Order: sequence, then C-alpha cells, then structure tokens
Amino acid sequence: MKKIIVFLFFLTGAGVTACSYHLQVKEAQQAIDGSTRSSVEMDSMIAPYRREMMKEFGQVIGETTTDLVTGRPNSTLGFWICDKLIAEVKDSILFRNEPLVAFINTGGLRADLPRGQITIGDIYKVMPFDNRIVYLKLSTDKIPEMEACLKEKGGEPIGGFSLVKGKLEFPDAAVKEKKYFWVVTSDFLADGGDNMFFFNNPLERLDTNILLRDFIIEAVKKEKKITFFAQERINW
Repeated sequence: MKKIIVFLFFLTGAGVTACSYHLQVKEAQQAIDGSTRSSVEMDSMIAPYRREMMKEFGQVIGETTTDLVTGRPNSTLGFWICDKLIAEVKDSILFRNEPLVAFINTGGLRADLPRGQITIGDIYKVMPFDNRIVYLKLSTDKIPEMEACLKEKGGEPIGGFSLVKGKLEFPDAAVKEKKYFWVVTSDFLADGGDNMFFFNNPLERLDTNILLRDFIIEAVKKEKKITFFAQERINW
C-alpha cells in the first residue's frame, strides 16, 4: 500500500508539473522529452492505482457500538488501543510472568472512531504515522517522572495501571516486588518524542518491526464488534 501511495503521489505530482510545463514552454518540453503527455493520458495512468487504493481503504474490517474518541484526560480510543497492546503479548513466553503496561500519546491519534463501521481508511486517519511497537523495561525509579508528565500534559492513553490523585497505581503486585515493569509504546515515544524523556535509558529495550497502525487494523479485525465504555483511569 505504501508503494501504491508513493507511486500515486509521484504520478500526480508529475502530471501537474508536466501540464504546467507544457502550457508555458511547449517547445522546450518537446525538445527535452521528445513528446508530451496530456492530462487525460496521465489521469488514465493514475486511475488504476487510485481505484486500488480506494478499494483497500474502503474495506470494512469491523465496527464499534460505542464512540471511540481521543482527548484528555481519559480517551476511550487510546485506552482501547493500550488494552489491546497488552492483551496481545501478556500470555507470551517473554511477558507471561512480567508486569506489563501500555503508554501512548494523544498527539499520535489524529481522529476518532465514531460508532458504526470501521474501514482501513479510518485507521489510517487515526494513525497516519509509521510508528513501530517497542517494549521498554523501566525501573520503578521512573515513576515520579511519569506522574509529572501525565499531570503536565493533562493525561495520556494508558493501560495496565492508573493515575489516582496524582499517583500511579499498579494492580500487578509484581511491580513493587521486582522494582521494574515493562511498557509497550511506540518507537517515537521510546526515543523521547513528545518530551517523554522518562523512556530514555531503559533497563532493556526490545524493538519490533510491527507498525502500530497495522496492529490496530488487526485488532479491529479480531474483535469485529467493539464495545468499549468510558473509564476514568486518570484523575488528580
């Protein structure tokens, strides 16, 4: 799909440039290229790629019976994504006995998913970036920085823990015992993006090649019919 979009963009840009150049310096264009191409011909070249793109983007992959929205301090869309990120690997060999939470950013979610059918195009609107999933092992010493960040930003999408009266609470008792926890997030945030510097210098880092957008698409396909009600995971 990325190749199709890039190629479509190239062809579209080339079409506009060719038309302009043809109108302004027709003879020079002919001398350089040996021939000219009309906008009709260019459109005919682009059309198959446009149709393929629209067909894929319009594919219905599921539906939601409740509005999944972004926003602060509590985001139903963000919380749903975080819960899915945790559930996907919680029972895997690597994380089966490990405390695991999720933390993404509101700024990375660019659209809501209103109740009704969900298409692939809808997910591209939600997550237009090629961010990849990353797992970070953090010391509990990072908790005060996380609390300060959540308070400063007015909340972010989280899963596997909550912020109660300004303090992080982990239902998994292993966090206190082991003095560390794993966070599933995006490579953008793992690299300190959006001023989330508490992700810097983790005890361990595991990068994947899984795009967060592709993960969301597959999560919708698996659940098929989403029902997720508003929750208060963050309060001061």
